[in-house]
Amino acid sequence: MKNYFGRPDSGQTGAALILSLLILLILTLLALSSMQGSIMQQRMVSGLTSGIQSLEIAEAGLRDAEEELKNMDIPTVFNIPAIFNGTEGLYGADDNPPNPLTYDWANSNNIRSADPVDGVTPRYFIQHLGDAVTEEQLDDIEIGSAGRPQRSATGETQAFRIVVWTGGASGEVQRVVEVHYARNI
Repeated sequence: MKNYFGRPDSGQTGAALILSLLILLILTLLALSSMQGSIMQQRMVSGLTSGIQSLEIAEAGLRDAEEELKNMDIPTVFNIPAIFNGTEGLYGADDNPPNPLTYDWANSNNIRSADPVDGVTPRYFIQHLGDAVTEEQLDDIEIGSAGRPQRSATGETQAFRIVVWTGGASGEVQRVVEVHYARNI
C-alpha cells in the first residue's frame, strides 16, 4: 500500500479548496443580502403598525373632542363668540387658528388634551365656522350659507372644525386628523 500524503508531486493544486471558499463567499453574500431585506421589511411593518396605532389614538381624541362639543353648554348662538374666543383651544370663525402641520403641538398651552390612550395624550383644538346649511336628515353638511335654493341657514345648526394631533406611542409617528362637525344649538 502506497502512502500519498508525503509525496510533493501528488498532483493536488488546491483547486477544490479555492472553489469551496468561493462558494462559501457567495453563500455568505446571499445570506447578508437576505438579512438586510428582512430587516427592511421589519422596519416597514413596524412603521405601518405605529402609523395605524397613531391614527387610532388620534381618532380616540377626535371622539373626545366631539363629545366635549356635544356636551358643551351653548345656550344660544349669541354665546358662541364668548366661548370660542381664541383661548384654551377654542377658536372663533374670525380667529386664525394654528396651522396643524407646522404647529408645536407637544409644547403648546393653547390647545386641549383628550384622555390618554396607551400612555399617549391626543391634543386638539376646535374652531367655530358659523352657520351650517344642512339637509333635512342631517346626512350632508355644508359649511357657510351658500347652498342650494331649497336649503336655508337658520342659525340653529352651527359648523365646527376639529383638528386632532397625536405623536403616537413610539414618538416617531405623528398623525393629524381634521373633521367638520355640525351641532344644533
